[in-house]
Amino acid sequence: MAHTSTDIWTVITTTVTELLAERGEEAGALAPATTISADLGISSVEAIHLLVMMEDRLGMPLSFQDLAVRDGEYAEDLTLGEIAAFVGHAAGAPAASPAQ
Repeated sequence: MAHTSTDIWTVITTTVTELLAERGEEAGALAPATTISADLGISSVEAIHLLVMMEDRLGMPLSFQDLAVRDGEYAEDLTLGEIAAFVGHAAGAPAASPAQ
């Protein structure tokens, strides 16, 4: 099944909301500039869990290393927009700005 950028953004925001709910927190407003660590307090282990949850929902493999490693080092933080662009590229979705 082909995924649109809107589908991908919905999966990301729904999955982040559920991940935070698991620890009794509310996601609040999520935007492309929202960072998973600084803004949402998601640890690297939780980020991997987030990606696995998204893989299940999208029915496609996603490589945490491909997402998080830049110039041979792990990125300090990722924005939801960066995750959406990564997933969109992996899914072959046309590039578009996610809903804000």
